[in-house]
Amino acid sequence: MTPRENMMAAYRHETPEWVPNGFTDYDMWFSMGERYFGEGTGDDWFGVNWTHTPELNSQTETPGQEVIEDMEDWQAKITIPDVTAFDWTAIAAEETRDWDRENRMSLCMFLEGPFERLMSLMGFENAMCAFYDTPDEIHAFFEALTEYKCQYLKIMKEHFGFDIIAYHDDWGNNQNMFFSMDMWREFIKPYIQKVIDYTHELGMLFEMHSCGYIKPTIPELVEMGIDAIQPLQFCNNVDEVKAEFGKKILLSGGFNTQGVLERPGASEEEIRAEVRRTIDTLAVESGYCANVPIIDGKVFELVSDEITKYGKDFYK
Repeated sequence: MTPRENMMAAYRHETPEWVPNGFTDYDMWFSMGERYFGEGTGDDWFGVNWTHTPELNSQTETPGQEVIEDMEDWQAKITIPDVTAFDWTAIAAEETRDWDRENRMSLCMFLEGPFERLMSLMGFENAMCAFYDTPDEIHAFFEALTEYKCQYLKIMKEHFGFDIIAYHDDWGNNQNMFFSMDMWREFIKPYIQKVIDYTHELGMLFEMHSCGYIKPTIPELVEMGIDAIQPLQFCNNVDEVKAEFGKKILLSGGFNTQGVLERPGASEEEIRAEVRRTIDTLAVESGYCANVPIIDGKVFELVSDEITKYGKDFYK
């Protein structure tokens, strides 16, 4: 069984030969234009300025350089990118030249969903206020953004041939969601649903990526037809999620990242023990991929190594 066949077995809730390793078993690509990926600072396709922080090995929106302050007359302030204005044949050929289509699945990290994009344009506080101050404008913007996202999805299928779309939109911190479920249902859910449906129409799997505490959304996400959820952070009572939804969707993640894996001073044995605990909890009866975003390179290597070692005989 190849890593691709093994991973597909997990997505189909069949028993794989080993626990799929998200560090090694995917060919992965981050959607270009949705963020700036270079060093220093730079703009994305929406004009948002990003700053690369070496310590985090990541980019964040540059403070004080928001594109807009409110959503009134947003059409005059925000330009929706023309995603067709690129040579995607050449781009895809370059980006996928080392992919192993026969042995690994391909996954696109499709960044900046509706709330993430709104935050990046105007900052967190202004974005939250906009739901109350200009609800009609938010809906109009999210509708236009979703149309753009669907155009981008079609390109990713036609030129990249992705198996999986991991759609990013963060909705919570470690303890609570950023907004009530009523607000989520009104402003977020309809546009996520459109992307789920179109992803499936194009023949790709839909994996919801949302960091933080999002447990209240999971029952509805399952009803909406998602195929998987990630990174399923530890704060979501992952054992309960496994018990209720583990046979319906693939669970990806579930590690206690902040409490163990990247806690300052965590020992190698603590890190490896956390990998084993997570696999024991979530990999039972398939439907699981061991995957977690990690900043520290040494921890990354330890986690991936323990996933491979402990996971190789797990189903035997």
